[in-house]
Amino acid sequence: MKKLISLLLVLCLSIAAAAAFAEESTGNYVADHPEAAPYESVWVAEDGDWRIESFGEDDGVRLMIVHKLGDNKEDIWEYAAAMGQDGTLTTVPFGQHYQKDTATDEYTDYYEDGDAVFTINEEGKLIWKDLKEDAGKDLAFDKIGSFFGGRWMKGDIEVYFYEWYDAQYDIRLYKLGANNEILKDAILKGDYNAETNTVTAIGEFEGEEPFTVTFSYDEKGQILWNENGESTVMELSYQTD
Repeated sequence: MKKLISLLLVLCLSIAAAAAFAEESTGNYVADHPEAAPYESVWVAEDGDWRIESFGEDDGVRLMIVHKLGDNKEDIWEYAAAMGQDGTLTTVPFGQHYQKDTATDEYTDYYEDGDAVFTINEEGKLIWKDLKEDAGKDLAFDKIGSFFGGRWMKGDIEVYFYEWYDAQYDIRLYKLGANNEILKDAILKGDYNAETNTVTAIGEFEGEEPFTVTFSYDEKGQILWNENGESTVMELSYQTD
């Protein structure tokens, strides 16, 4: 989220949340404000063209809303937020709206004074109330966990949570050889379970037997590959696209 002016937003969040930080802080906003924990996730709208990425930082919660437009274009809104006294996730009024060309990495800026409120309704859906231009009208977002876009390694297998499509994760697996060349690949379809925060996927490498794997997180936040009753901690992948 490199577009945000971090210093200014951190200052504003600190002022807005001063009362909440009267007691000693752990330096982890969500740990200090457990009511914010349900917001931490990736969320998608029903058509899959909209998603929200939300995660806690030291002084608040960062949110990025992405609307895929086609032709390598994305409209993006970015906010920094804190929990309000009314139980809503309320942003500071410096939210940014811009368009990104994913092919050229060029940006078109629209404004830097956006404001919004986020709530989770009785159905567990995230509601975005855009106070600047009402861009979130009629949208409701489902939680799909924090797997989206992640890349991890299990031995010589790289796992890439590539996309969310048709209510499932599209997961790419690559068997790598020397110099990281791809020897085999597989595309898995994975279902997300919100109650357990896990993804279960079925697939196969060409010429090999099909397999079922469940991806989960342990208490340290490490991602696990679970197969045939055995769990393997995966390592972050630093492969470039």
